[in-house]
Amino acid sequence: MNIKQVTSVYFSPTGNTKTAVELIAGQLPWKQERLDLTDAGRRPEYHFMENEAVIIGVPVYGGRVPATAAERLKRLHGRKTAAVLVVTYGNRAYEDALLELKLILLRQGFCPLAAAAVPAEHNIVRSIASGRPDKTDRRRLKQFGRELGRRFWELSSNYRIGDLKVPGHRPFRKFHGVPLKIKVGSSCKSCGTCIRRCPVQAISRTNPRITDNERCIVCMRCVKQCPSGARKINKMVLLAVAQKLKKVCRERKEAEFFI
Repeated sequence: MNIKQVTSVYFSPTGNTKTAVELIAGQLPWKQERLDLTDAGRRPEYHFMENEAVIIGVPVYGGRVPATAAERLKRLHGRKTAAVLVVTYGNRAYEDALLELKLILLRQGFCPLAAAAVPAEHNIVRSIASGRPDKTDRRRLKQFGRELGRRFWELSSNYRIGDLKVPGHRPFRKFHGVPLKIKVGSSCKSCGTCIRRCPVQAISRTNPRITDNERCIVCMRCVKQCPSGARKINKMVLLAVAQKLKKVCRERKEAEFFI
């Protein structure tokens, strides 16, 4: 497998997926490129060849690939291009996300060769898995990247598409979004950061205090990036969500690798 270039591809509203993907890709010895699918806007079709590899990462929303990410991945086209699958999740479970990501990429002409499921700081309740990927996670992701480098050298051109086995079930778990609303406080300075950074253009372009809750995917990017800390979820609602997740997220989950 004569790899010439590796491209890190990610949908990463709060940055944790980007971190995981780039830690893996950074261990590979070939030319590095990046493709960020997070921002809203029109995109061209992207084409990858047999002598390339892609590391493709998405966060897990309700055990699934986010619908927004799934749509944007359809603009990627491989020609038996080697693909490494990465999902990040908030220390609860990743359920069907890896399998769904694998099937999306198979349809787009990629050859899934390896995968990783990586616990990361919960995007809504940030006290859950706070600071992850942490030092231990980073070490293991780098180790996985080095192992991938060896595997790429070993693989022959006769590798059969679809051989990679990852957890998941069909039909996929149903997910209808998160019934939370982001509020805007008096400290909002109308700087427009949230408008520019919203992945789905759910925030009014003329008044950042107005959010289209039907369009919003509660990815928390606007909350994390607001320079004045004006965008938040109601404290009592957030506390209720935290209590609900406390039991299932209490024990530390470790990254899982499939190769």
